[in-house]
Amino acid sequence: MTLSRYLILSSIASAVLAAPPLLDQAQAGGIKRPIGTSFGVLGSSSKFDYVIIGGGVAGLTVAQRLSEDPKVSVAVIEAGGFYELDNGNVSQIPAFYARNFNQTDAPETIQPLIDWAYLTEPQVGLANRKFHYSQGKTLGGSSGRNSNIFTRATKGYHQRWADLVGDRSWAWDNVLPYYKKSVNFTPPNKAKMGVNANITYDQAAYGPGGPLHVTYSNYYQPMNPGLIEGFEALNFSAQTGFSSGRMDGYGYLAVSINPDTQIKDSSETAFLTEALNATNFRVYKNTIAKKILFEGNTATGVLVETAGLPYILKAAKEVIVAAGVTRSPQMLMVSGIGPKEILAQHKIPLIVDRPVGQNWQDHCAFEFQYKMNVEGNAALEGDKQFLYKATDDFLQTQTGPLTNWGGDILGFEKLPNPYRKALNQSALDELSQLPADQPEIEWLIASHGPQMATSSYVTFTPAILAVISKGTISLASASAADNPIIDPKTFSSLTEQALGIQIYKRLQEFVNATGLTTGPELKVGPRDTDAEILEGMKRTGLPWYHGVASCPMGKESDADAVVDANGKVFGTKGLRVVDASVIPLIAPGHSMALVYMVAEKLADAIKKGL
Repeated sequence: MTLSRYLILSSIASAVLAAPPLLDQAQAGGIKRPIGTSFGVLGSSSKFDYVIIGGGVAGLTVAQRLSEDPKVSVAVIEAGGFYELDNGNVSQIPAFYARNFNQTDAPETIQPLIDWAYLTEPQVGLANRKFHYSQGKTLGGSSGRNSNIFTRATKGYHQRWADLVGDRSWAWDNVLPYYKKSVNFTPPNKAKMGVNANITYDQAAYGPGGPLHVTYSNYYQPMNPGLIEGFEALNFSAQTGFSSGRMDGYGYLAVSINPDTQIKDSSETAFLTEALNATNFRVYKNTIAKKILFEGNTATGVLVETAGLPYILKAAKEVIVAAGVTRSPQMLMVSGIGPKEILAQHKIPLIVDRPVGQNWQDHCAFEFQYKMNVEGNAALEGDKQFLYKATDDFLQTQTGPLTNWGGDILGFEKLPNPYRKALNQSALDELSQLPADQPEIEWLIASHGPQMATSSYVTFTPAILAVISKGTISLASASAADNPIIDPKTFSSLTEQALGIQIYKRLQEFVNATGLTTGPELKVGPRDTDAEILEGMKRTGLPWYHGVASCPMGKESDADAVVDANGKVFGTKGLRVVDASVIPLIAPGHSMALVYMVAEKLADAIKKGL
């Protein structure tokens, strides 16, 4: 019996994994009403003040905030449905994270009802391999797919953002209230985590309470003491988490899971649940946005299609594109906004010539697996007794390894000496362009291993945060129903490659210092020379699903910019983009909290008429 089947069977009678309350009924003004009232009549044209394309992290956050005003009407168009119904409990149990982001193109790993099933172009920097680039096609978007790690960028990163777009409202002190606005923070439950847990966190980094739960897993990974020993041996300083504008040293990571049930919290379980209380809000699920409609250069609505039936949702005030880093640029291009050469190739009438899809950036990560001498998540797949106990712990007390995506501790650093001295001057010059407080490397460690493992493994995943490479998102056709062509050009920069060689050498020092491994690295090839190390890095690297800047924010005079500091698309009226695609610079760490912040800030801008 496989892990997911055992859990699905075990959860049938469990309130812990019951359908979310939003699938039962909504509450409006103290009066219960049918849940169907919050969903649009599919196939029937209608008119709203705001029409939002995409029901992911940004889309549902913006929708909920706008629907707080009872005088405006809001519609959300989402190509998928509810991941709780379309993907078993794989998107609910934190430990199933690795299944959601398997990099192979095997059909069983793509989960087609909740994923766009992207396959990248061959990545020259990664030994010409193609990758499944997972992006959520579901209410909640990728927050229903990812590890739900919650980190914020640095103060220096935000200052650079503010300088680039010419707007101080993107500086750290000004965005911090928006970072806080979404979050309902719960301190770690040390009684359930165990006596060894000593989690440090910065309570001041969180606000009084938004809809999104942020807390810690109730399972304290047994590898943590070894990791702390390794980090301290390498002179990492201990930090109180990574939500206070500082990312140097090591610390415990917060995650967006429900503190009571330990089920993953997403924009669907948080913001959509809130929005369903509003009578002025409608969701059009399982519906494809085909293109934005214009009168001149003014967006007036969206042509949509449900089960092959086309109809129109008109927008009296704005069309808001929140389809994500890959789908938002596609939506602009099929609607006439983008590089004129690409649009001409597909015979799409040009409305605005801007560099849509031309400045995409993502991190590059590398995975190295070893057998481990303490318990970990890897054995969930192949050790039945370990699985059965973990299942009972999860269902009965909401504890154990199923509550944990695979790790508790992160580390961040700039490449130290003696490794830094090995970089050439060109690489040093490019790295010097980063803000002084921005790390170049992330160290993510998870108790993951090979499929069907029967013992414990650990995966060390260093990631390059100093990204120089720029990828592209282009059109395969003029239809939004066809996936775009995505080419992140991961690990293609000479500076990134030079950094990668030194990261591998640093890895050996770190692994040895932890005392966790019981044998050599799995699947290792010759790595005696720098050339051999580089080839090995190309074979183990992967894009990391933190993509930004495919519709980047900037000044109108900036040749790379697509939208202004409030997300408005240059050369148009009534059209705005609100999601990861507008973030102009790749951020250190994980992007989910950043996208929630962007959505909160731009929702406020919309309310203020900016």
